[in-house]
Amino acid sequence: MDGFERRKEQSKEEIRKAAWELFSQFGVDRVSVADIARKAGVSQATIYNNFGSKDAIAREFVTGAVEHLMTRVEEVLAPNLPYREKMAAFLQFIADMMASGRPSTAETTLFASSVDVQNDPEIRKIRTAARERMTGLMLSLVKEGRQQGQVDTSISDNALAIYFGAFMDIFSYPELQSRFFSHPNIVKELGALMMFGLKGENR
Repeated sequence: MDGFERRKEQSKEEIRKAAWELFSQFGVDRVSVADIARKAGVSQATIYNNFGSKDAIAREFVTGAVEHLMTRVEEVLAPNLPYREKMAAFLQFIADMMASGRPSTAETTLFASSVDVQNDPEIRKIRTAARERMTGLMLSLVKEGRQQGQVDTSISDNALAIYFGAFMDIFSYPELQSRFFSHPNIVKELGALMMFGLKGENR
């Protein structure tokens, strides 16, 4: 790699860093190319020459963000713990994510982002694949719960997959973010509904 190529790659990395910091803080839809250029200390033309569009940078951001989220979820569910403890750890992870107060951080990109980002075909593929991966992790956890006598064995995997998809969709609503701060236990209560239904644990 010659000097020109090194400078170009360094410029691209600075643009990525600036964009990802802004996306994490404000959300993809609220950040402009001008904002990225100003933070990176480059011209807007440099960004277009290196990436083509803000959408291309956003795709990289979402890809990295989703992978980061999935890795963290896998780490949460990896320890050899009883089903209830693992589920409690998963719910605590979501509660901590909500407590960040920024619904478009790297950790929440899977659940919430702008309509424009959601409508991008490539990003839709990334998010769909991540949701399927998340559902697979949850079904594996439920399998452990069944083996430990904690989950109703008559409920099909198909029904559980639909239910988990709906459970994750809850966190795509911005209204939940504001409700969380006035009612911090809402994530655990939703988790209790998922685990025990309306009748509660002592059914």
